[in-house]
Amino acid sequence: MNTAQLECFVQVALSLSFRRAAEELHLSQPTVSKQVASLERELGGALFVRSTRQVLLTQLGEAFLQDAQEILQLAYAAEERARRFGNGGELVVAYSDSNEPMRLVPVLDRLRREREGIHVLLSQGPREANIARLQREEVDVVMGFASESPAVGGIAFTELVDDGLSCVVRKDSPLAELKEVGREDVAGMPQVMCLPPSLRRRGYRAQAALPATDADKTTQCATSSEAYALVDAGFGYAIVPTVYTMPDPFHRVLRWRDSTRASYGFYSREGDGRDLVQSFVEVAGAEFGRL
Repeated sequence: MNTAQLECFVQVALSLSFRRAAEELHLSQPTVSKQVASLERELGGALFVRSTRQVLLTQLGEAFLQDAQEILQLAYAAEERARRFGNGGELVVAYSDSNEPMRLVPVLDRLRREREGIHVLLSQGPREANIARLQREEVDVVMGFASESPAVGGIAFTELVDDGLSCVVRKDSPLAELKEVGREDVAGMPQVMCLPPSLRRRGYRAQAALPATDADKTTQCATSSEAYALVDAGFGYAIVPTVYTMPDPFHRVLRWRDSTRASYGFYSREGDGRDLVQSFVEVAGAEFGRL
């Protein structure tokens, strides 16, 4: 069984015409008929009922059509991945927060200019799931905060910045006139917390760095996009890791006074010697150093 046989079978099945299938595939009609006949011999049964007036799928043909389409999709995808790898490589970057890709823009732009022909795929998911994918070699790097849990075998963490916390407010907030804020500035105000688990554990141990607002005035959210949306909706100010904040005309990002710190960077497989991964390491280190 090969892709030529499958392409001919699928095209005939979709058009129910050997003539139209041959035209779509830019082949002769006898060639299409031969490919379908050879596939039928391999499968041990007829795929079509042929007559002078019409072509119909047999039960075997109907049952096999979906499998054939899926096999072709996998073959095309594998061919495309191999082509991209040969033309310069493919880098798959996993991340957790919705704002992280924007922080990667200067890194990816420089890689694109320095490595002609590369392809970059971005994939969002929970940090722990992303690291599991890294172990299975489904992704190349995982952006995120360093974990306090024991190191995962074969996985290394590279720090890019020693990140702190920031306060995000609407432009019309009384806080917007300040350059930095702390616990005393927001006492009693409703708040939105957007802290990754590893940073949240550090934060709650460093109580002096976090506001002491009542639980019923605190909204927890998973991503910075959610935090920004809740701030816009009037649920108060938001505490967000600085690396998750992005400037825009509708908000002010204020430094959080006496902020707890956490190491932000990326995870990669130890000993991954791919040139493209090494280029990412070098460029990310240089670009994030400017934050």
